[in-house]
Amino acid sequence: MKRFVYIFCIFIGSIFLISNSAQPGVWNAGGSGSFTLLYPEDSIAYKKIQMQSEKIYMQLYKGFATVKGNYFFKNTTNDTLKIKVGYPINNVFKNVQFHDNVNEVNVDGLYKIKGFVNNKELSLFEKPNAENENWYVWEIAFLPKKTTHFSVYFLVNTNNAKIMQGYNSDEKNAFIYLIETGSLWKSPIENGDFYTQLKDNISIKNTKVSSPTSLFFNSDNNILHFNMTDYGKNPDPNFVLSYGETLKDFNFKEITQKSNFYFSEIDQFSKTNFNEIAFEPINLKNVYEVDGIGNASINIVFYLAIYGIPIFLSLIAIFIILIIIKNFRKSKSITRIF
Repeated sequence: MKRFVYIFCIFIGSIFLISNSAQPGVWNAGGSGSFTLLYPEDSIAYKKIQMQSEKIYMQLYKGFATVKGNYFFKNTTNDTLKIKVGYPINNVFKNVQFHDNVNEVNVDGLYKIKGFVNNKELSLFEKPNAENENWYVWEIAFLPKKTTHFSVYFLVNTNNAKIMQGYNSDEKNAFIYLIETGSLWKSPIENGDFYTQLKDNISIKNTKVSSPTSLFFNSDNNILHFNMTDYGKNPDPNFVLSYGETLKDFNFKEITQKSNFYFSEIDQFSKTNFNEIAFEPINLKNVYEVDGIGNASINIVFYLAIYGIPIFLSLIAIFIILIIIKNFRKSKSITRIF
């Protein structure tokens, strides 16, 4: 009976320990991804519009990020396709590259979002509301056999992220650009260039990244770059980055009031002649690896709970046996004397 109670206590303790291990991944990060087709009536356009290329520019500040995306779409049919496309506010994606990790993208409203078609500002067709809780929607006409240039600008809050790995967690600034959603368009995406500039004296040494391909860095301008070609045939790994520490009393609303300034900054950044900038290969720590001793501590407690008492009892038993043997030998030697 005592053995049963002991085993039962270990089982309950094990469940308690394991149940506190959170889903690993990057949660509540600022970011965004490619457009998605939203409405069933637009399914006629599915896989008929090709995203030929994309150029993405990201400037990361302490607490937030500015994003500019340039997308080039080609209507491969002989008909005009008028469809509704959009950006989601919140999404949870299973990580393509690190399958046990989750990416939760919380773009917190995509503040001050602006969309342009062929350099003309486009009005939003629909904003998030009671019926459409999660999407900013535009309606775009894609002319037959023509390439349409769509540009978007927005601000995101990166200050509320948490990176989880087992019992360890980091509260960091985090940003995710969702590349995997590009596979929803007619493939392939022929070329993609992604440029990320660290602002506010953010150090590359304190930055962790998960990138779909090799990363390059220019230290003079604090710019990370990677390029992709012939992709989008299947969901591709996303670009995930963490940096700095969570800021206390951070007021993102004040940042949004200066949106025109930050959009002007990233517009200038996008006009940089990147071919004249020397980039060197760089290897950075994995964003999904969290520093800390939480996992090791829990493992020690777990194994002690299972093996500690048996080992302790075994040592006591050995100690008692040694004492008995010693006393037996002592009494035997005394008997011989007499």
